[in-house]
Order: sequence, then structure tokens, then C-alpha cells
Amino acid sequence: MSLKLKITLGVTVGLMLILFISFTFAYYMFIRVTTKGEADLLKEKARSLLLKDLPNHPEYWKDNSQMEELLIPQEMLRYIGPDSKVIYQIFSDETLIRYPVTYVNKDTITVETASDGIYVFVKMPVFKEGHQIATLEIGRSLRRLGQYADMLISVLLLTSTGTLILALIGGYFYTNVLFRPLQDFVGTMQNIEQSGSFRHINLPAKATNDELVILGATFNRMIDRLQDMFQKQEQFVADASHELRTPLTIIESYASLLRRWAFHDEKLREEALEAIISESAQLKQLTQNLLSLTDRDNCEQEVAFDLLPLARQTAASLRITSGREIKVQLASDWQELLMMGDSYKIKQLLIILLDNALKYSQQKIVMYIDLTDDNWVILKVIDQGIGIAESEIPHLFDRFYRSDKARNRKQGGVGLGLAIALHIVQKHKGTIELQSRLGEGTTVIVKLPVNCQ
Repeated sequence: MSLKLKITLGVTVGLMLILFISFTFAYYMFIRVTTKGEADLLKEKARSLLLKDLPNHPEYWKDNSQMEELLIPQEMLRYIGPDSKVIYQIFSDETLIRYPVTYVNKDTITVETASDGIYVFVKMPVFKEGHQIATLEIGRSLRRLGQYADMLISVLLLTSTGTLILALIGGYFYTNVLFRPLQDFVGTMQNIEQSGSFRHINLPAKATNDELVILGATFNRMIDRLQDMFQKQEQFVADASHELRTPLTIIESYASLLRRWAFHDEKLREEALEAIISESAQLKQLTQNLLSLTDRDNCEQEVAFDLLPLARQTAASLRITSGREIKVQLASDWQELLMMGDSYKIKQLLIILLDNALKYSQQKIVMYIDLTDDNWVILKVIDQGIGIAESEIPHLFDRFYRSDKARNRKQGGVGLGLAIALHIVQKHKGTIELQSRLGEGTTVIVKLPVNCQ
């Protein structure tokens, strides 16, 4: 069963229940209010008769003319003794006297429903010298009310049937209109599945708050992201293939050279072995970098560590290996700066940023550390090197991207450093930003939360 048909039937069944409850309540209130009104009239009439002092005036019953003038059509008067026997009675509707005679000692109202109508009986005790001696009963046939009730039931049934038919027809056409965008969604998705190409769902030109329009807009944004990721994946595969092919080609060439000529030429043999070792190391580094980019766990190795000695040790190690001046500058005189995260990854991040600064500048490098009032660690790596063109900054975090003027294979690396740095920062739920101008240097700004949870 389709969702459209389920909704149509569900709405119809719900409407049927609402109509049944509403019409039942309306019918019940109609009968209740009408019979209560009739009963109140009969009670008033009974009180009027009791004022005639019926126990001391039995002639009223013997001379029916005095009592019959109080009767209306479809009515009955009975005077009942303590033994539940009728002493006197007059009536204008024989159907009323078929109902049982009962002797009561308090005001009683009884409503009887039969196939030929509704009957109301009012009984009131008759007293003489403070003692009850009889019961006065007045009954009335509400046959006309029964007819009205039957007519009301017919009208309600006819109205319910018409309403349900209209609900079915209207619901079917309305769900057609309502589900048309969903049908477009399904058609577009099936088209994407069959063709393998990315497509957008057509949306109305005027933006609305309609949930289906919002769903369509969300779907289109998802398609855009998938298309972008797919294109990046294709570019990544192409770039990775290129980066892998270069060292493999060199290794293969020198291996062939070794096999043909280098066994008898020591100098050639040393050159070939050096090239093979160098390209193997490059290949190993590339593989490690690619594996780093596939790590998707957020704060997997989260521990508390002191950032200050980690930064100082990293700067000292690179200062020794490079022979360059690297200064760690603190915004305040802290003794320690504790934060939560993966200390190994943070160290890798610092190495990447400092290594880049060392490659593309010859002046002093400054690592600036600050802590904001809302517990964010600010790391800045500042160099005075060749800088980066403003148009190239948005692409620097792309995998395998190198600036034509600065990032090239001769200086080492494969264009994955900043991509890995971005990945580490995102794992720690932080941000990274580059500020640079050609010929003036580059500043990398990293913001990391003290607690990455």
C-alpha cells in the first residue's frame, strides 16, 4: 500500500471517528435536553394537581371533566395506592397504561425508550395529614420527539456519509498535490542511481517554509557536497597516483641501471643506491601521510598534557636539526598550560607548521602561545619568509597542493602537510587560519579548545 493511500485512509478513518463521536454527543444532548424539558413541565403540572388537595376531593376523578381538561393528547394521569394498585386513572393515549405501576415515596422521573417512541413518567407522593397515602403519576408520550430523533439520525448518517465521500475524494486529490514534490524527489534519486550523475531537485523560485521545500533544499545541498567530495576524491586519486608514480619510476629506473651497468661501476652504483633509498623514504613518508588523513577518530587518545614543555621541546628539536632560531613566546608568565587532547597529534601539528616556516623563510621563527578567557588555546607560528599569494591561500589545505612559487618537490614534501594539520585541528574541534602576503611572511593561527569534548 502506498504512503499516499495510507494517509488518505488514515485521515478518512480519523474523520469517521470524530464524526461518530460528535454526532453521538449531539444526538445524546438533543434527547437529554428535550426529555428534561418535558419532565420539568410534567413536574410543574403534578404540583398544580397536588394543590387541588386530591385526597379530600375524590370527585375530581369521578367527574372526569374536571381532570380531562388538564390532559393534552398523548398523556396519562394515575392515582396509585400503597399496594401499587391504580385507584384512579384517565388517559388520552392507551400505550401509556401498559407500563408497570409502581408506588414511590419521593419525586421520580423515568424515561422509557421503545420502538414507537419515547415516554416520560413523573411520579410524586401524595400526603394527607403528614402521611403519604398515594402516588400521583403523570405520563406523556413523546412520539413526535421520537420522529424528530429518527429524522436527526437520518440527517447525521447522510451528512456523515457525504462528508466521508468528500473526504476520500478530496484527500486523494490533496495527497496527489502534496506528494508531487516527493514523487519528483523519488524520480530524481532513481535517475541519480541509474545514471550515476549528480542532479538537483527542481524547487520553486520563491523560497517558502514548506517542509518539502526545505527537504528539497537540504537534498540539493547534500548532492553538492557529495559532488564536491567525489570530485576531490577523483583529484586525490589522480594526485596520489602521480605522487606514487614519480618515486616508483625513479626506483625502477635506477634498479634497471644497477642490473645493467652499475655492478662494475662503483660510482654509478652508489648514485643508484642513494636515489633508491631517497625515493623509498619519500614513498614511505607519503604512505604515512595518507594514513594520517584516513584517521577519523575525534580525540581518540584524549589525555591531559602540558602544552608548554611540548612546544618548547618541539621547537628545541627543530632548532638543533635546522640550525635556525625558533623562539617560543608566551602571552603570560605561565608555569603550565594544561589541555585535553592527543599530545602526539599536537606535536605532529607543531612540527608541520614549524617545518613549513623553516622551508620558506630564512629569518627568525616565532611560536606565540596565548589562552583566551573562554578557554581556547591560541597558537601562532610566524615567519618572515617569501609569503604566499592571496589567491592561493584558500587552496593551501587541499591535498597535494603546492604553490608554484614556494611549494615544490625540491624543497621536500608532497603537499600533504597542511592537509594533515587541518585534519588534526578538526579532530580537536579547533580552527586553523593562514594570513600571508608575498615578500612579507606568513602567520598560521590555530585555535584549540582546552577540552575537545
